[in-house]
Amino acid sequence: MAEKEIVITLECFDDRRYPLLRRIDYDTAESDVAHCHEFHELVLVLSGTGFHRTGGEEYPIYPGDVFVIPPRQEHSYRNLKKLSIANILFLREEFPAEFEELHAMLGYYVLFEADKSFPGVHRRHLTLTQENFSRAAEFILQMEQEALRKAPGWRFITKLLFFQLLALICRTFSAPEAARENETFKISRVLRFCRENYSRRLTLQELADAADISVSTLTRLFRQRMGRSPIASLNRLRLDRAATLLRETALPVSRIAVLCGFCDSNYLAKSFSATFQLSPRAYRAAGRRSSERRGEPLRPAE
Repeated sequence: MAEKEIVITLECFDDRRYPLLRRIDYDTAESDVAHCHEFHELVLVLSGTGFHRTGGEEYPIYPGDVFVIPPRQEHSYRNLKKLSIANILFLREEFPAEFEELHAMLGYYVLFEADKSFPGVHRRHLTLTQENFSRAAEFILQMEQEALRKAPGWRFITKLLFFQLLALICRTFSAPEAARENETFKISRVLRFCRENYSRRLTLQELADAADISVSTLTRLFRQRMGRSPIASLNRLRLDRAATLLRETALPVSRIAVLCGFCDSNYLAKSFSATFQLSPRAYRAAGRRSSERRGEPLRPAE
């Protein structure tokens, strides 16, 4: 990223175990300062319009739009017209059980893993129906009231409201047509099965069985909805997991290959280089330099 980037640190949290709500009202049309942060940010557009810049692209935003900005991703707003947004800041690693439940909904993958799992669905961006937008705005209002009153248990109630809001948003991705909802559910079941079993050898038939559909139907759904085959999607998941282990641990590449479901380290290296344009060792070295600059030690080999 640019040397002059503005990074919002974790110091903004009073307690990292709970989400933090901020409402931001832009009174001018001037561009927002490009910045990034060390946490996830869920954004709900409450009123007004503008353009959102992130990930090398720009798109208009309107009331009812909701999107997630991941850690370390620079973004900004411009051409603002009475824009009002609700920002919820949170550390996903503080809520492993809650996010595990959200994996059953396809909207989770769109919001949090769109770049990895849904090349045809980008920007981690959804639009709520009018009914769901009203419900979401009510959750935001209740969270604001809890923060204002600070009655006993207000942080806990705020967390509950946040996950009600997040569940509502994740469900929105399913189209109202029953057939499309059924397809969405089937794909999400396959993705979850892959996440839970990527370390072992998997066949197309096993993936199809996870959703109780035929191999041909499985292949068609993935091609239509995700723009790639089921096996290609599985392999991308494995590569993303390998990248995480390379960044965050000192495990040997040969061990990472086994943990991520690759037959050997040579196959991992070939696939990894084709996807990330870096060998696993070069990727690890680059990640280590970045971590050292931020003062983040690698986890020891397990």
